[in-house]
Amino acid sequence: MFRHTLASGLVLAATSLVMAGAPAVADVYAPYARAGAIIDADGTLNNAKNITSARRVAVGSYCVEVAETVNAANAIIQLTPRHARRLPHIAYRNPSALCGQTNNTVAVQVYSTVTNQLADSGFDLAIL
Repeated sequence: MFRHTLASGLVLAATSLVMAGAPAVADVYAPYARAGAIIDADGTLNNAKNITSARRVAVGSYCVEVAETVNAANAIIQLTPRHARRLPHIAYRNPSALCGQTNNTVAVQVYSTVTNQLADSGFDLAIL
């Protein structure tokens, strides 16, 4: 009897863990940001709102394409590093040679605070 009860409890716990998964990319809730994204070190777009795409173009260099409904050229952009020893900064807003002259794109470069060289690292981007 105890084994049956324990097994039922474990199955119930496993089911609730599966059901509590991460939300889809389209479900981002950021009411005060016009656009935002979580970008991984390999340039993968992890989660986003009004961001069309993100890609890594070179070591420590990323291109983030913003949706047409948001003008990146005159926006306030905030970057937050996802690694303690990395410093992301906006290299170019719109358009740039780094991103192939693509319109409405933010070029981000990330530097290592240890080596003072470009280095791969994830970052969060918010366009206010």
